[in-house]
Amino acid sequence: MNVLQLGPSDWSVNYAIPKDVKWEYNAYPRPLKEDKPHRYTVVIVTGATQLSDEDWAKLQWLSDPYTVLYVPEAKEQISLAGQTYLRLQLAKPIDEEPQALINSLPSKYYFGQSGMRISPQSLILNDQYIQEMQFHDEGHLILNVDTAEEWRSLGNYRPSLYVDPNRVIKFWLEHQNTDDLHLRLRAFYSPLGGDGDPAKSFILDMDTSEEQDLPLKPLEVGRLTNVQLEARGQGVLILGNLHLRWSRRGVGHYIVGGDRLVDPQTREEVGVYFNPGDLKPPLNVYFSGARELEGFEAYPLFRSVHAPSLLFTDPRLEVGQFYTGAKISELIKEKIMTHLKELGFTKDQLVMNGISMGTYPALKYGAELSAHAIIVSKPITNLGYVALRGRLHRPDEFDTIFDIDSQLTKKLSIADLNMIDQTFWEDFTECDLTNTKLFIAYMKDDDYDNLAYHDLSNNRAVKKARQFIYKGFPGRHNDDPEVVSWFVSRLKELMQNDFGRKG
Repeated sequence: MNVLQLGPSDWSVNYAIPKDVKWEYNAYPRPLKEDKPHRYTVVIVTGATQLSDEDWAKLQWLSDPYTVLYVPEAKEQISLAGQTYLRLQLAKPIDEEPQALINSLPSKYYFGQSGMRISPQSLILNDQYIQEMQFHDEGHLILNVDTAEEWRSLGNYRPSLYVDPNRVIKFWLEHQNTDDLHLRLRAFYSPLGGDGDPAKSFILDMDTSEEQDLPLKPLEVGRLTNVQLEARGQGVLILGNLHLRWSRRGVGHYIVGGDRLVDPQTREEVGVYFNPGDLKPPLNVYFSGARELEGFEAYPLFRSVHAPSLLFTDPRLEVGQFYTGAKISELIKEKIMTHLKELGFTKDQLVMNGISMGTYPALKYGAELSAHAIIVSKPITNLGYVALRGRLHRPDEFDTIFDIDSQLTKKLSIADLNMIDQTFWEDFTECDLTNTKLFIAYMKDDDYDNLAYHDLSNNRAVKKARQFIYKGFPGRHNDDPEVVSWFVSRLKELMQNDFGRKG
């Protein structure tokens, strides 16, 4: 972890620095005889500094948004260029003592991201307080519960969950239930190789709207925790996935600055991250593809073009849910429009991007918002058709598509699956694409959705689009990485040709 401090006095002289933190005091810009400046994990501004306007501008691309901290009075002591740097980096004022701040850096601003889903199928049920049960799909278990007015165990999740070294973990539980039923988790702590101590358990409220950190301080060794689901009251409970994630202790979700959009009824969510870039057009929106480990994709790519960007990720079901659902769709489009407005941009300065699972929302929401451009690789648009052809074309490889489709229709008959796709294309055809450019890279033998390109090229709205560029690659869905390289090339080409950005 590289921490750069800029200011009149060196904090490392008066405060203890953790051993895994490399503290650099006023070491930027580096003298010409030294190596080129490297990236900084955190930048702390504590007062006046001698950086030139050019130095401040270059520092923006050596540090990430949300990782810049400053002593409140320092804001008035630095140059106008320094104040601009703080604004572009969405810097946060320091409101704690220096030593406490320094001690917390490794557990908040570490590199990487991680999160996992735990299906309700992993819950070993205690049927003493469960009157009826039914699995709706892999990600939803319906229970009729009655514990009277006492907290009772409904079951234990298996297996034991690993707490990584130097990490704090947090939990989020998807569920729907009546007002007369309350939920919590009981997490039992145990060291590696030990049996655990039942007395060392922690109660985590699952009725709250916030993720709950397991109150264990980060240690240099791994640990285990066993999780029990408890309930009080009576009613019907629709239990979804339990999510276990690395915590950043208040500075973001998944990555520093990351956020969540949560459906308050189902507690299902999508992750979102806004990078302000240089605050100049366009706004790039990117939807992550299917992911078993939760988190964002393509951060380096969109940071490298220097434009503002919005990254989305879908942690629902087994690998994501194609960003579907009435409330989730509404929240996503509201988020995009909010940032467009805050940036002072129009829809003509909006670019929607996606690969594989991310193509569905990029096309759907890009068309609905009449974006300037939609750039997708390996499009999947016919979610019902993907399920229908699974038995012969992808046997036992993508059964989660049935769970995804079951969120969109009550039954999974051939007629219902066809209706999913018919609804998509009816809505898509009604969109105005006359000012929209479409760039489509597809696999000619795609074993997920081999109709997506055909349906797009023959769609009435697409025929009226400002531009329709496409290229087919031989092979199945994941056979040729060149299809992704083509996507990246079109993105950088568009940045240069339409927005004057040099790649």
